[in-house]
Amino acid sequence: MFEYELKRLNLSEKREQQVKHPYIAKDVETIRIMTEIFCHAHHDTKEGMCPECEDFYLYAVKRLACCPFGEKKPVCGSCKIHCFGKGYKEKAKEIMAFSGPRLILKHPYLSFRHLVALFRTAPDKPTAAKPRPTVAKKEK
Repeated sequence: MFEYELKRLNLSEKREQQVKHPYIAKDVETIRIMTEIFCHAHHDTKEGMCPECEDFYLYAVKRLACCPFGEKKPVCGSCKIHCFGKGYKEKAKEIMAFSGPRLILKHPYLSFRHLVALFRTAPDKPTAAKPRPTVAKKEK
């Protein structure tokens, strides 16, 4: 992950460390490459991404940084928590459907890694670290 992108996201130290974890960093790299493939084909960009695709990419990185599963994260398709907003979820499906087959030719290692990750079992939803205090109801 580039330091420039981390600064733009304005993440906490804990979230920055999560993005730098090797497993999550590979997911970030994969989403960046897939978004670039999509953007080059649909928006005629030669280098980098258009503002719309860059916005999606930064949003996806922020969601990866906030993933409660951390390095045990399953692929998003088999996750029990859906953390993308409605518009972004549709955009992610569109990008993945278009770029997935092309990723096999351009980056076979990342494609293979993603295929292996499909077989990871999704862990249960994490619970809050501290139990929330219950509020006693007043009786009349």
